[in-house]
Amino acid sequence: MRDDCTLIPEPWLAVGEDPLTDLPNMLALIAELPGPTGKSGGVAVGFDITRLGKINEEQGRNAGDRTLVAFARSLADAASQVGSERVSLYRFGGDEFCAIIRGPREDAGRLVEAMSSDKSAPAFRYSVVAFSPETGSSKEAFFEIWAPLQDGLRVHEGVQTDPMRQVAGRLVEQVRETVEQLKVSRRMAYTDDISGLPNQRAARYLIGEHVSRHSGEDFQLSLLFVDGDNLRRYNDNLGYGSGNEMIRRLGAVLSASTLPTEVVARWLSGDEFMIILPGYGKARALEKAQIICENVKRESSNWIYPVTVSIGVATFPDDATELESLLLKAEEANAKAKNMGKDRVCGG
Repeated sequence: MRDDCTLIPEPWLAVGEDPLTDLPNMLALIAELPGPTGKSGGVAVGFDITRLGKINEEQGRNAGDRTLVAFARSLADAASQVGSERVSLYRFGGDEFCAIIRGPREDAGRLVEAMSSDKSAPAFRYSVVAFSPETGSSKEAFFEIWAPLQDGLRVHEGVQTDPMRQVAGRLVEQVRETVEQLKVSRRMAYTDDISGLPNQRAARYLIGEHVSRHSGEDFQLSLLFVDGDNLRRYNDNLGYGSGNEMIRRLGAVLSASTLPTEVVARWLSGDEFMIILPGYGKARALEKAQIICENVKRESSNWIYPVTVSIGVATFPDDATELESLLLKAEEANAKAKNMGKDRVCGG
């Protein structure tokens, strides 16, 4: 069972893209095969940068990354000379790249020749494999290409390596990179860049989870729609940088006024915030909101412009039993507090 405050992330970054070179990665090739082969088969060309390990060791990882990017650019330029519409490029990981060419073996020679004549391209080894047009599955197509390519590249080194171990190693690298991308994307997708708090997307998702999970149960949830009363003075008199700093400081005060099981999120714009209070009925939520109003006034008393907030309170299921209606009730209660003179709390 998930904790009530756990967010379910969405994969916002493409898992099939190599973040360094912007080329599709091995995962993309597996997903796309046998599609890229076309009806007439084609040719796979594997590339291996010869001195990448030495560059990383002697000049540092940044120099190695620059080498990889330079190779990817040279490979893309060479592919354009063959015909970009017939060539799909991939980075397998490490120092290995692959070109899938939907055309005759001669096109592989043209691609290698274009790479060899590019003086800016890092030194490389290559291997060429022709494949059939009637491969039945992605797995069969991948191994029809991968194993011979690996054998060809390793022959240049005089080293015999089990292709299966090579596949496993590369896939582990790709999965690890993908997990890191998803961690970054999760933070970006659910975090407000000014306050560092959860953003509106995160808050809406969490509120919706509470509402759908506890529909028909003996459970209460209250929302505090908090809107600062003083942002315009900061923006007009001190500039938007100072306004953003005030938003950050206000978010910190709100967070300090809540428990770990309660969520403070930056809402749509300006100095709007949404506080999610699981287990709070209307009376308890109104008391909590009043305490927050007093905390904000006290903590901001020595700021350039002291700050007050207006808070609208809405409670599930008393005020509404579905997400949009509950949010609307909170916004209406906040508008009522503003109209009554600000620096006050109103219930929905």
